[in-house]
Amino acid sequence: MKDLFRVLFCFVIAAIVTISPDYARAIEPSGTLPVIYINTAGGVGVTSTEEYVAATLYVDANGVEGFEDLGSADAPLDLQIKGRGNYTWSSFDKKPYRLKLASKTALLGMKKNKHFALLAHADDDLAFLRNTVGFEVSRRVGLEYTPAQQPCELVLNGDYCGLYMLTEHIRVEAERVNVTPQEDNETLAENITGGWLVEIDNYDETEQIKITDGNGETMRFTHKSPEILSAEQTTYLRNLVQGANDAIFADDKTSTRWQDYIDIDELAKFYIVQEVVDNCESFHGSCYWHKERGANTKMKFGPVWDFGNSFRRSNLSAFVYTNPPFHQHWIGEIAKFPAFQEAVKKHWATFIATSASLDEFIDDFLSQIWEAAATDYQRWTAYGNSDMNGSRNTYLNKLHRKIAWLDYQWRGEEAPQAYYMCGACSELGSWQPSQAPMFSYDAATETYKLHLNYVDKMTKGFKILGQQSWGGIEYGSNGSYLTLDSDYELGVTTNGDIVFETTQELRDINVTLRKSGDKMIIRFCSKESGLEEIGAPKPQIEVTTSAGALHIAAPSITWVEVYAIDGRCCHAGNVCGTESLKLTGGVYIVRAGEYSTKVMVP
Repeated sequence: MKDLFRVLFCFVIAAIVTISPDYARAIEPSGTLPVIYINTAGGVGVTSTEEYVAATLYVDANGVEGFEDLGSADAPLDLQIKGRGNYTWSSFDKKPYRLKLASKTALLGMKKNKHFALLAHADDDLAFLRNTVGFEVSRRVGLEYTPAQQPCELVLNGDYCGLYMLTEHIRVEAERVNVTPQEDNETLAENITGGWLVEIDNYDETEQIKITDGNGETMRFTHKSPEILSAEQTTYLRNLVQGANDAIFADDKTSTRWQDYIDIDELAKFYIVQEVVDNCESFHGSCYWHKERGANTKMKFGPVWDFGNSFRRSNLSAFVYTNPPFHQHWIGEIAKFPAFQEAVKKHWATFIATSASLDEFIDDFLSQIWEAAATDYQRWTAYGNSDMNGSRNTYLNKLHRKIAWLDYQWRGEEAPQAYYMCGACSELGSWQPSQAPMFSYDAATETYKLHLNYVDKMTKGFKILGQQSWGGIEYGSNGSYLTLDSDYELGVTTNGDIVFETTQELRDINVTLRKSGDKMIIRFCSKESGLEEIGAPKPQIEVTTSAGALHIAAPSITWVEVYAIDGRCCHAGNVCGTESLKLTGGVYIVRAGEYSTKVMVP
């Protein structure tokens, strides 16, 4: 009887553990990072991004080198806490928070301040590297101020909440955005010229300046400082941004009038950061600029902030303003000014000189968070990083490809225009256009390195169209550069084209081309169709919906992106055959190359 009772007792406990959300409280911190313990008054939940909740805080440094305990369970620091963010607050159970300490404190070794953020990065499936690397690139390119951050673990009201990044909150202060503070409801003309801290926003707020940009899109300016505007301040800010907009969209691209409004060097630095990490939301939301007091001072872009939508596009051989999933205000037009192009090239040279050590920086960061990331995934199995090593490699692959492509654009010669590949999908009956290649040029050796990254397998080969005399071709995979062997056929046509074909299945193909001519153009064609250049057909897909699902049918390997109506990316990947996505009811936009359609999921 006792044995039966013991079995029943264990069964009941197992059932409770399985169904109870409080089981998460059994997960303990990894012990490899400092832990921030926060307890709200009366244990109330943090449920609002508007209203602070009274709380206390203490830090257990866990003996981690470079950190010290702060307060204790018996003598904690007074604190106020509330939620922060828009999409990240509403869409994930792992929440980000805003902290306001009672007095300025050097929290986790950062400069003393009352104001910090605990960023959850619940949507960062690339080893928590999106914001971390974006911030580091900002520092390397030399922006005036980049928010500091430190990885930690959070326990809130006894509940282990996972891996977080304690981050400096963007605000006007001498150690952060260093402009002269401007009073709310200021009216003096000389004072309302600055200092300003403003966000180009993608959410409607009650107190916002809105204009229509030169592309006919609504542009939202949320003033962070000052917070409450007088009529004079409102008029000044509206005239400032409208004047900048009109100058940016001037027909004469040799005009420098737009530079009367915007600091060209700080914008060039800010823009380079967005390009390096391919932040497709860069000039759409969470895009800050500030302005010092003075009639002749200019808008300075920065500091950087949100990189949650970096490296989410399939095609990394494109500028962020080229066919973006989110409208990019101003930057596509500014890029047409030769003066801005030259400024970008100047500051790119500064960054590229430091880029070789980015891998080391990334691995040092990952060594800090590795075990905490695993514990975080135990807590949040619905998202996060189940394979940190795979996530790291994916991020580095994307980063290397984008940097190499940008380096070619801003320091190299004319880049390849297009190429075509034949995929392994049995339904793929002909050659299809693929994304543009990652391309770089080594002037010392006159060597072009071409990385053809195609997520699906290639089975037939490709054609290089150039009518050039090539010194040699090396062909390999997964980062190695191998000499051609008997498995591959290499032929040269009468007009000088090189045809390269293989029956092997390959991934992540790397090709090094040594040239003796001035330019090269890449094209691909099928063996069956001879050496004719093939045009780029529009992907043919069929989209249908049913209750809670979106169904996509593609006759050949097709990169498909699905966005919610608020701009969130719900899916990005190749479809070959039929794929179904479980989605909540609402309006979605489906994109495949030039094809785009809006659908309603019931």
